[in-house]
Amino acid sequence: MAIKSFFYRLISSYLFILLLALLGGIVFAKETVGLAQYSTIFLGIIFFFSALKIDIKEAIGYLRDRKMIFVVNIFMLILLPVLVYYLSLLFIPELAIAFLILAAMPCGMTAPLLSEIVGGKQELALVLTISTSLLAPLTVPLVIKIVAGTAVTVSFYAMFISLAKVIFIPFIIANFIKYFWHSKIKATYYTFKPISIVLLGLLIMGIVAKQSNAIINSLQGNFLFYISALFGAFIVFHILGYFTVFWRGKRDRMTITICLAYMNFTLAIYLVGNFFTAPNIIIPVVLSVLPWSLLIIPFKYLVKKFKFI
Repeated sequence: MAIKSFFYRLISSYLFILLLALLGGIVFAKETVGLAQYSTIFLGIIFFFSALKIDIKEAIGYLRDRKMIFVVNIFMLILLPVLVYYLSLLFIPELAIAFLILAAMPCGMTAPLLSEIVGGKQELALVLTISTSLLAPLTVPLVIKIVAGTAVTVSFYAMFISLAKVIFIPFIIANFIKYFWHSKIKATYYTFKPISIVLLGLLIMGIVAKQSNAIINSLQGNFLFYISALFGAFIVFHILGYFTVFWRGKRDRMTITICLAYMNFTLAIYLVGNFFTAPNIIIPVVLSVLPWSLLIIPFKYLVKKFKFI
């Protein structure tokens, strides 16, 4: 049982799987590059598992404050990425596209859980997770095309179709299955996280393998720069999230912070792997899992110490 428990914790660790994926993609690039062609399938399955755990009926019951939901969606999906892109151009232009992609992402599927951990409103996070995820196939390619269309060549239609395939189709299938077999599916929830993380690792490994040579050359001089810039950006995301709905109570503001700062980095990794080739775009997005995974620890500590809630 001890070995089984240890193995479960190991494959449930974002950091362990990330390091394994980076190592495998770089050292065994020839053997793992074939994984890249299955990126749509990997992400589709990840979204499918996430959608199985989302209760739409519960979310609909918390749509009372439509004004706040509307404001937060507009800020997260449109205003924030535009703001982040132009600020990045001023200070770190080589990372502007990478930060734009991260900022344009919908809420991470773990936002309701993380909100509960820090004392926010899980139900509000659930509503925002669903709304931003369903709007993302339209807003993400639109924002990238309008804001950075002269800097990168990306087909709006191709990106929209790709996002629609990995979000809409798994979402529809998951809810169809839940309608008929919810009680049976619920008993398997504990397996969803490790399976999803392993699939994320395979997704990252294939993307890294495609750009292994460029990544090796880039990491020799830019690794610390990328990490420092990413942690700085994620700290800014926390601050912006907290003041997005400044007129609301502190629990609402903590929830918005979680939804904004802990975006769906899996979707971002999928996008850069399929539509971008520059190392200064791919590497920072892949490495975003580090601040994403680690900053929740000091954030939770600050919440308790300074009694934000």
